[in-house]
Order: sequence, then structure tokens, then C-alpha cells
Amino acid sequence: MSLQVSLARQGPVLAVKGSGPANLADLKGFADMMATVCREEQLTHVLVDLLDVQQQLTFTEHLQLGVYLAERLHFLTKMASVVPEQMRSGNSERAAQKSGLQIRTFTDMGEARDWLKQPD
Repeated sequence: MSLQVSLARQGPVLAVKGSGPANLADLKGFADMMATVCREEQLTHVLVDLLDVQQQLTFTEHLQLGVYLAERLHFLTKMASVVPEQMRSGNSERAAQKSGLQIRTFTDMGEARDWLKQPD
């Protein structure tokens, strides 16, 4: 099985859900797809559900992913990702933030949605 991705538009928010195993290249492709859709449809907020994604990125790969996310999605106003508690390291998030992306990582979908709804 490979990484599966689904998209849904929820007002100004692009909701993206991934499931299955993923390596760094898969997650970079995931970012590319989000960037393309958001640019084409002029969306500025993204909610990424990674609760069903299995990944085992190294520390360095997490940093590379964070920088890549910022490069591809820097134009977003806000991006929230939701990951399983045991997968939350914060490494990708911090690297993306340092590179200019307004991103936060959550372990609870409701908290992520609430943060996206807060005024920019």
C-alpha cells in the first residue's frame, strides 16, 4: 500500500487527509499538491490530517521536510497539521516556522480547527 491523499474544500480552508505509509519523497509530493491547489484556488488556510499516516522520518528528514514545506507553502496565512501523539516531535514544525511558514502541529483535530478559525 502507498500513501493515499484526499482533498476537501471547507470554505477558505483546504482540508487534506493522508493515510498509509509515507517517506520523505511522499510527504514532499504531498506539499507540492497542496501548494498547487491552494495557488490555483487562492486558498490561504490548510488543515492537514496525518493521523493515519505511518512514517519514520529521521531527525534530519524532519528538518528537510519543514524547510521544504516553508519553501512551497510560504504564501499561506495558516497551516495546521494533526499527527498522532506518539509521532509529535515538533522538528518539522520548528524548521518550517524558522523558514517563515505560519504552521502549528496538533494532536487534536478540534484544536487545529479552532486555531485555523482564529483571526489572522
